[in-house]
Amino acid sequence: MSNMTIGSIKSSLNSGDVGSLMEHNRLVRDLPEAVAPSPTTTETSSTGTFAEMLSKGMEKVNQAQTDADHAIKEAAAGRDKNLHETMLLIEKADMTYKFAMQVRNKILDAYREVMKMQV
Repeated sequence: MSNMTIGSIKSSLNSGDVGSLMEHNRLVRDLPEAVAPSPTTTETSSTGTFAEMLSKGMEKVNQAQTDADHAIKEAAAGRDKNLHETMLLIEKADMTYKFAMQVRNKILDAYREVMKMQV
């Protein structure tokens, strides 16, 4: 196995040494699976339909809104003295809602563009 380092690859790129670059490419391709990163379970299980992804996103937005509402009620009733955490939950809910609205707007813009296309 040749000396494969970032520096040697970079110098091969700068010098234009195609043979050396092909050797580096072959070595990377032949790496054993134990060394090469393999997909984790979260990467393979996160692939789903677009509708499922939107549904999960909306559930997270709803949960953030519910958590903030609960924190406000607790603070107003005087049961929770941690105002800092309450404000963080409110800001988190606000940011997730704004993000969801931006995603919605982008989806609607994409839909309008598709509808404008002539077949």
